[in-house]
This record gives sequence, structure tokens and C-alpha cells, in this order.
Amino acid sequence: MVNREYGRWLIPATLLLLASWQPLLLYLVSLAIFGLPHVIWEAAFLRRRYAARWPRHWWWMLGAILLAQAVARTAFWMGTFSSEATQIVDLLSLLMLGAVIVFAPADAGWNVRIAGLLLSGAMLWLLHNGAILEALLALAILHNFTPLAMAWDMARHNDGQRRLAWRVTALFVLPLLLVCGLWGMPASSTAIAGHAWLLDGQLPANWGGAHRSALLSAIVLSQCLHYYCVIVLLPRAEKQPPAAPLMPPWASAIAIGLAMLICAYYVFDYEDARKLYAVASGMHAWVEWPVLLMALLGARPNPRLPRTS
Repeated sequence: MVNREYGRWLIPATLLLLASWQPLLLYLVSLAIFGLPHVIWEAAFLRRRYAARWPRHWWWMLGAILLAQAVARTAFWMGTFSSEATQIVDLLSLLMLGAVIVFAPADAGWNVRIAGLLLSGAMLWLLHNGAILEALLALAILHNFTPLAMAWDMARHNDGQRRLAWRVTALFVLPLLLVCGLWGMPASSTAIAGHAWLLDGQLPANWGGAHRSALLSAIVLSQCLHYYCVIVLLPRAEKQPPAAPLMPPWASAIAIGLAMLICAYYVFDYEDARKLYAVASGMHAWVEWPVLLMALLGARPNPRLPRTS
């Protein structure tokens, strides 16, 4: 039992060490190997937990908005759409997703609709003031912490999952410790020297000042913890009591094959591969905002009723 408990924390401890010592290496390796698999496994997890909660037409509205975002990002990858226009489409997509929350099913509750109005209003304000890059950066960082919302939503359905929720919470304290400087091995600037521009998408080069290395380490660590939670911890907990796997074997094989292809793409052309990956990552990240807001702010499910998913 003791060895098993140590094993549970071995991966987070290793990630913490690597994020502090070699954040760039950890970022590149984890993104290339686990980026696309995490998108696919997370989408499968969301589908299993939430697809049956709301009407099909509501999901079709989400899908139409996300498809428009994906088309814009694909055009950017192909070189026919500018970066600035793509960023505007990203915020417009989230603005429209907020509107979809407002028109959620009748039993969603007013707190859900108010959250949708606030989300749409915030995106409108950001677009009006031109704070697009800042908003996308904040959303990207916040998205790393979405396993917290998923874990606590699982705990709302099943009190037996509270231990998992607290464990995930403890994991995401680690990046905050890096930011606060409480970890005794601060990020080494030499670990990213010469190739620091590869992390500019996580934190622009002129941001962070003297604390930039620590912030980058924290962001990279939170991203890796996100991968760990959605690929390992949450699906494993969802299968207790034993249930069918998130995806059938043939779908898992296709997912692994695609992951290997994009991993090779990263080796030959990192920038283009990153743009292509952004098509899938953007869709999965954006769909989580309406889904998790409705899941967490909606009425607490009746534990006596069987789950419809």
C-alpha cells in the first residue's frame, strides 16, 4: 500500500523537478507526445459524462460555433488567414458560446444563464478594448486547471470521488508553489537559453520580467499536470465501478496513430505542427467552458437517480 501511494506521486514529483530544471525540454516533449492524445481522451471523457445531460440540439449549436473556430484556425495553418484575425475569431467564438449558455435548457437555472451573460459580456469588452492576446493567454493558463472542475463535478455526483478531487487540487497547488518561489530549485534561465522563443506562445517575451523563468516553469508544469489528469486520473476514476473504456480499441488505435504522425510533424516543422495541433486543441478547450459552467453551476444531481450518461 505504501509503495502504491509513493507511485501515485512519483509522476507529479518528476514533473515538478523537470519543470523547474528543464521547462523547455519538458514542454516540447510533453506537447509532441501527449498533446493530441490528451485532446482525444479528454473529448471522450467529456462525451461520456455530459453528452446525455442536455438536448442534442444544444450540442449542435456548440458544434457549429466550434466548427467555425476550427475553420479559421485551419486557414491560419494553411497561411490564408492572419494571426490577428484568428485571435478575433477565437474570442468571438467564446462570446457566442456564452450566448448558447444563456439559451440553455429550461432546467439549467438562472445562475447558469447569468454566467453565460458574463462570459459573453467579458469577451465583448475584451474585443472592444483590443486586449485579445492578454485574454487568450489567460484562457490558455486557466484551461490547464480545468481538471479541478471536472474532478469536483465528479464529487458532486459521487461522494466517493472526493478523495480524487482533493488529490487533483493538491496537484495544482504545485504550479502555484513555483510562482510563489516556495520550491527550492528555481527555474534555470540557461535551461531555455537560445530557444526561449519556443515558449513565447505560453508567455510573451516581454512579460514576467525577473520572474519570467518561474512563471514559465509553473505554466509548463500545470500543462503537464493537465495531461496527467485527463489521460490517467479522471478516466481511471470514471471506470469505478468498472465500465466500458472511454473509446473502443479501434478508436484508440487511430488516436495513437494520429499522435505518432503529429509527433513526427513536430520534428520536421515545429511551428506548422503547432498551428495544426491548435485546430484540435482550440475546439476541445473552448467546448469545456460552456460544459463545465453548466455542470458546476447547474442543480446538484439527485444521488438517488441513476446517471443518464
